[in-house]
Amino acid sequence: MAKRTRRGQKQCPKCEAWVRGTRAKACPKCGHEFNGKQEPAPKAARAVVAAPEAPAKPASTVTIEQIKAVSQMVKTSGGFARLHELLGLIKEVGGLKKFKDLLEAMEVTELPPIPF
Repeated sequence: MAKRTRRGQKQCPKCEAWVRGTRAKACPKCGHEFNGKQEPAPKAARAVVAAPEAPAKPASTVTIEQIKAVSQMVKTSGGFARLHELLGLIKEVGGLKKFKDLLEAMEVTELPPIPF
């Protein structure tokens, strides 16, 4: 049997009644629920890999490793004033990604040391 179409309506597959509105959720005559999404595969058929749960930590906490890394950066860059200058430069350039791209571009043009 060829399925006919009507503009702005859809046909119920159970009772074959025409339902007004293409976005109708259920057939008013028989109660059949229209489902636009496909049913997911059963859980037994899907391969489930259990990932170990990491302990949840809030984003606002500061770890000892982060403190050590920042203090090492302060020492390497020459103090807090220099580090603030560097952060200002990164902000001025347009962000960390752009700053990193510029550093990589400048690194390519740098000549390697000539061995004697």
